[in-house]
Amino acid sequence: MHMQRIAGMIALGLALGLTGCPGKGAQDDPPARQAPPNPPAPEPSPGANTPSANAASDPSTAGPLLAWLDPDAVSVAYLDLPQHLRSDAVAVVYGLPPRAEDLLQAVTDLDHALDAIRPTDSPATDTWLSPRGLVTVGRLARRPTVLHPLRVPKAEAIARLEALGLVREEDEVFEIWAPQRVFPYKVVMLEGEVAAFIPAAEPGSGLSPLAAARDQPPSDVETQLGALLSGPDAPTLALFAAGPMLHFDLSDDVLAVRFELRRASDGSLDGQLALQIEGDPAAAAKALEDRTAPEQSDRIQQLVERAAYVVDAEVVAGRLQLSAADAKLLVAPRSGTP
Repeated sequence: MHMQRIAGMIALGLALGLTGCPGKGAQDDPPARQAPPNPPAPEPSPGANTPSANAASDPSTAGPLLAWLDPDAVSVAYLDLPQHLRSDAVAVVYGLPPRAEDLLQAVTDLDHALDAIRPTDSPATDTWLSPRGLVTVGRLARRPTVLHPLRVPKAEAIARLEALGLVREEDEVFEIWAPQRVFPYKVVMLEGEVAAFIPAAEPGSGLSPLAAARDQPPSDVETQLGALLSGPDAPTLALFAAGPMLHFDLSDDVLAVRFELRRASDGSLDGQLALQIEGDPAAAAKALEDRTAPEQSDRIQQLVERAAYVVDAEVVAGRLQLSAADAKLLVAPRSGTP
C-alpha cells in the first residue's frame, strides 16, 4: 500500500498542473519553467536487480545509486546539489512534513559525523565522496540510510575509511567497515563504486535492504525515479515519502508527499510540492497559505509568505521560485570546505 501511494504520487505529481501555481511575488522570481511531461516508465526487466544491469554507464548519473534503492522503502530522496540544504529552512519555506525534512537532514548529519572523526590534516570528505546522495528509509528502519558514489577508486576510499578508524568486518556477501570509536554509522562498499552509510542503531545488520536491492527486480519507485532523473529538466532534488505522517501545520495526516527542487545555472531555485491529505485538501491549502514562522529570520518568513498553494485533483500543490539571492538562504557550506 505504501509503495502504491508513492508510485501514484510520482505519476500524479507530474500530471498535476504544478506550473500553474506561481508563488506570490512571482514577478520578482526567475521565469517559470514548464514541468516535463510524465515519461513512459520502462517495463522492469526480469532477473536480479544488479548494478551492472540497471546502473547507467556514466558514473555521474543516478543509475549506480538507484541500483541499490531498497525495494520496500517508504521514503526516498535523491540530491545532487553543490551545497547542503538547510533542512529546517527548506521544510518551513515549502511546507514539508517532518518525515521529509528528516531525509534532507540525513545527508548533513552524515557529513558532520564524518568531519567529526576526520584528522585535521586529512583530505575533506568531498574529495572522496560525491555530493550526490540517495537517502532511503525502509518499513522497519529507525533512521535513514545514505548512499554516495565514490570520487576515487575503491581502494583509495577504503584507505580513507581506515584513516577514520573503521575496520573491516567479516561478512560473506558485503564489504562492511565498522567504527571503533564514536561514529554512528557502519559503511558498506558496494558494486558500482557506491558507499552506503547505515545507522549503527538499526536493528540487526541493516543489510537486508541492500540484499533486496541486489536480488530483486527494480521497484516501481526505482523505475519511475530513474525516468524522472534522466529526463529533460531533471530536478536536482527529488523526494517522495508515504504516510500517514504528521504535519506541524495541518490538523490532518499527510498520506504522501512529493517535493522537487530544480536549480538553474545562475543559482536560482524552483521548488514544487504535492501533498495527498487524509482530510479536506482545501482546508490544508489554506492552512499552508496562512502559515507563519516566527522562529525563523525575517527573510525566511518573507519566503514562507510568498509560497502559494492550490488544490488540484484532490491534491494540495505548492510552488515557490527563488532568485539566486533568496536561494542562498536555504543552503549551507559542507563540512570541511570553505
